[in-house]
Amino acid sequence: MAATLADLAIVVVTWQNADDVPPLLASLAPALAAGAELVVVDNASTDATVAAVRRGASAARIVVNDSNRGFAAAANQGFAASRRPFVLFLNPDAAVAPDAIPLALAHLEREPAVAVVGCRTLNTDGSPQPTVDRFHSVRALVAAALGARRRGPRGTAPAASGLVDWVYGSFLLARRAALAPLGGFDEAYEMYGEDLDLCHRLTAAGWRIAYCAEATMVHHGNRSGAVRYGSDRDRAVLRGTLRFFRRRRGRLAELAFRAAAAAAFAGKGAAAAWAARRGDAAAVARARRYLGMVGLCLGGDAAGRRADRARLRAPRAPGIEGA
Repeated sequence: MAATLADLAIVVVTWQNADDVPPLLASLAPALAAGAELVVVDNASTDATVAAVRRGASAARIVVNDSNRGFAAAANQGFAASRRPFVLFLNPDAAVAPDAIPLALAHLEREPAVAVVGCRTLNTDGSPQPTVDRFHSVRALVAAALGARRRGPRGTAPAASGLVDWVYGSFLLARRAALAPLGGFDEAYEMYGEDLDLCHRLTAAGWRIAYCAEATMVHHGNRSGAVRYGSDRDRAVLRGTLRFFRRRRGRLAELAFRAAAAAAFAGKGAAAAWAARRGDAAAVARARRYLGMVGLCLGGDAAGRRADRARLRAPRAPGIEGA
């Protein structure tokens, strides 16, 4: 029997998204009317986000956290609160095309070896937004630093559907049967890197990851991340990558990545510093940002290591099998 939208739970993690929620819910209206379940986990917003959800989707299940737990932990809360066999993790600053969710769901169902499906993502102006990537490796980083030509769909929005390494978490449609034994997202990631990590663990468990080019959505550009991190967003992304290498690639690969990345950022910082000598204020800001990223690479993700130790000491939270 073919899966329907009544077999789907949609999980949205919000933080300061009062302006984003109405267009998101408007785009989800057909799926919700067809029986899809909506679970919203709010990470202690201080604006009218929760009120906007209640106005726009009265049947939604809303979980309100008393602190910002980060995306991965909040997404796991939504996963645990839902019961449908398919789960769509969707960013709040997005709007799906009317047929996007049915097309992605059909794509997932007809590929039994596939655990996760991503969709074609567009910027507000209609231009393609990166949607899939290759798994991070030291070799790829060195090649990029040397200006080598990229191969495959890394950091792009491919025109054709197919299997990929990993899909971005702005639209991540998954089988509950695949995610539950792994415990969902790894909560070591606050924001950035958790989608890469999840797809990597699923692949290691024998599943495949797919991209559905026929399903499209508009993503307005990581507004929550921009508000939360501001000019520090690049460092937040780098911290996620460092955590991936530490947790999935091993100590030697982590050290090699840190050395290669530090060299690459140092080169970019030197170029920005040279431009800054001519009084370019933007170049000054870039030089400082790259210097901070060099420092992060050289020192490693100390905060992440401390958080790992704290998690090992803390009791495990109930809710998701395998967590």
